[in-house]
Amino acid sequence: MTKAVESLFGQYGETDPYALYRRLREHGPVHWDPWMRTWIVLDHEEITRLSKDPRLSGARIEQFYEQLPDEARTGLATLKNALEPMMLFTEPPRHTRLRQLLRPGLTPRFVKEVREVIADRVESLLDEAAARGGMDVIADFSEPLTRDVIGQLAGVPERGAHLLESWQGLLHEFFTQSRREVPRVTALRGLFDEGAQARRDGTGTDLFTRMVSGQLAKDDYTEDEVFANFMLLIDAGQATTTHLIGNAVLALLEHPDQQRLLRARPELAANAAHEFLRYDSSVQFTSRVALEDLEIAGHHVERDQSVALVLGAGNRDPKRYTDPDRLDVTRKAHDQLSFGHGIHYCLGASLALAEIEIAVSRLLQRFSSIELLDDAPVWLDSINFRFLRRLRIGVR
Repeated sequence: MTKAVESLFGQYGETDPYALYRRLREHGPVHWDPWMRTWIVLDHEEITRLSKDPRLSGARIEQFYEQLPDEARTGLATLKNALEPMMLFTEPPRHTRLRQLLRPGLTPRFVKEVREVIADRVESLLDEAAARGGMDVIADFSEPLTRDVIGQLAGVPERGAHLLESWQGLLHEFFTQSRREVPRVTALRGLFDEGAQARRDGTGTDLFTRMVSGQLAKDDYTEDEVFANFMLLIDAGQATTTHLIGNAVLALLEHPDQQRLLRARPELAANAAHEFLRYDSSVQFTSRVALEDLEIAGHHVERDQSVALVLGAGNRDPKRYTDPDRLDVTRKAHDQLSFGHGIHYCLGASLALAEIEIAVSRLLQRFSSIELLDDAPVWLDSINFRFLRRLRIGVR
C-alpha cells in the first residue's frame, strides 16, 4: 500500500490547497492517506471514471453516523436525518427515484426564465455597493443573491427568510460533528411541514410545490425524503454557489490581465464561469465507499474502504489542462469536475452557472475598478470547502 507523503489534512487552514496537490501528484495520482483512512485520487481521468463506477457508493452518511459514540449520534440525529435521504448520498434505484423528484423543476427553460430574476437582484445589490463605494463580496453580494434566488425556488416563506441567512454547508457541519445548525434545520422542518398537504394536493403556489407536486402524485415519497431534497436545494444552491461567486471574484482580483480581458470581451462570461469553477471550486473533494474489492491505478482497494475523489486536484491536472494553475477565461473547461460527474452530476449546475456568469459580468460592467481591501483573503477552516469568510472590495 502506497502511503501519501503528506495527509490531505495538510490543507487544513492553508490558503492554497493546490500547492499540496502538486506535491502529492509528484508521487503518483493515487495514495493511501493514513490520517483520513481513505484513498485519495488526484487524476482527472481517474476521477471521471470512478465517478461512474457502480462499485463505489456515495451513500456514506449512515456509515459515518454509526461509527460515532452514542452521545455524538444523539446530538447529530437531526442533521443525519436531513442528509441521509438526499439524492447526493444515495445510489440506484433509490437515487434514480429521488432525482426524478426535482428534475422537472430544474429544466433549461426554467433557468432561462429565472435569469431575469437573477439579473434584477444583482443590479439592486450593485446599486447598494455603488452607494457605499464598496462591499463584502460574500455578505453583501453573493450570499444575499443566492439566498434570495434559492429562497424563491425552495418556496421558503418571507417569515422564514432569516433562516437562510449566513448559511453553512450541512455536510461540513455534520462531518465536523457541529450541532450549530440543528436549531435552523429544526425550524425549517417546521415551516416545511406546514405546507405538506398543499404540496401533496398541488394547491401550493410556491415554486417548490410546482416542482414536485406532479411527482408526489406518481410515487410514494416520504416526507423525510421530500424534506431532505428540499434541504439539498438550499444547501447546494446557496452555500456552494455563494462561494463559487466569491472565489471567482477573488481569482479576477489576483489575475488583472484576465479581468481586463473579460471586461473587453463580455461575451466570454459564460465560458469563463466554467473556468472559474475549474480554477477554484468551493467543494474540493467528494467521498465514496467501495462496495467490493477493486483496483484503482494499480492499487488494491478493499471493500468498505473510503475513496476521496479530489475534484480540486483533478481540475488542476496538468495531463488534462495546459498550465493548469493559470486562470484563463478563454479556456474550454466544460469538463471541469466541480459539479461532479456521472449520476451524481449536480442537477442545479445550469442555475449555478447562470448566477456566476451574471454576477461576475454585471460587476465588471458596472464598475471600472474593483480593488481588494483586505490584506489577505480569510477562509473557512475546512479540509473540503473553499469558503471565503469575507472578501472586502472597493468599487468605482
